[in-house]
Amino acid sequence: MILVCGEALFDLFSDTASGSHVPFDALIGGSPFNVAVGLARLEEKVAFFGGISTDTLGQKLVDQLEKEGVDTSHIHRSKALTTLSLVQKDAHGVPAYTFYGEGAADRMVHEEHLPKLAAPASFIHVGSYTALVKPVSDSLKTLIAREREFSLISFDPNIRPTVEADMDLWRKNTDELAASADLIKVSDEDLSLIHPGKDPADVARAWIKAGTGIVVVTRGGDGATAFTSILEISVAGRKVDVIDTVGAGDTFQAALLAGLVDRSINSRAKLHAIDSNTLQDLLETAVEAAAITCSRKGADLPHRQEVAGFAAVAK
Repeated sequence: MILVCGEALFDLFSDTASGSHVPFDALIGGSPFNVAVGLARLEEKVAFFGGISTDTLGQKLVDQLEKEGVDTSHIHRSKALTTLSLVQKDAHGVPAYTFYGEGAADRMVHEEHLPKLAAPASFIHVGSYTALVKPVSDSLKTLIAREREFSLISFDPNIRPTVEADMDLWRKNTDELAASADLIKVSDEDLSLIHPGKDPADVARAWIKAGTGIVVVTRGGDGATAFTSILEISVAGRKVDVIDTVGAGDTFQAALLAGLVDRSINSRAKLHAIDSNTLQDLLETAVEAAAITCSRKGADLPHRQEVAGFAAVAK
């Protein structure tokens, strides 16, 4: 089982406005929520842990997780409201987010709300703003410290300046979590925010030197590069008609985790010993999965058969 931890919310898309009327299209989202759904659609056993409201929107979040086949037994429900994220896209479909979530349910997770796992998870995945904002961030760090002996730790920094504008805080927090992570997936855009002027490869190698098994740097349509202590593997992006890029990184993350679990790479020894062919296959599948998400609106992550079909056509 993979345990995905973090926020679940609603993205509000607004493409047009006329006078005082601003129409919104509300879609379920949140980076960790998307990763959990993505893993379920890739037919992995996955559970979600996070704070979700008992309000109407929160119930829709839980209902959707259950519909997708995600284990919801570890979720902490509270009367705090559901976070809303206003999404505005540029001409290339790249989203910018404005969050309305101070005091919301996904942030108000305390140590006493941490799940008690009947069996160790193969991976525990954390990331995005719930890895930074308190009290939930402190709780997740406690969970990592408690379970790291038994589970591999996956981390996606997923920097959100509209949640916290202080990049020094993001950088310190990211480096702290990276020291405990076995797998890091990070975009070159995020690295440019927290390590401006630095070569992404240098940042990745520093994390590897500190003990991370695999660091993957994604470059949007230009593909991705994976680093280990002895390997550096790059793959190109896949060309599709881009509708938007919402959820692409989460899709990549889900496919990466699914690929590792499918190959029984479920220990630090196996992760550090991964070979070049396996790593390249993992990257290519993750890039293909992300390309599918980019070809449709919002975080509509692909199912396993879609990824297999896309790969077959691409070859």
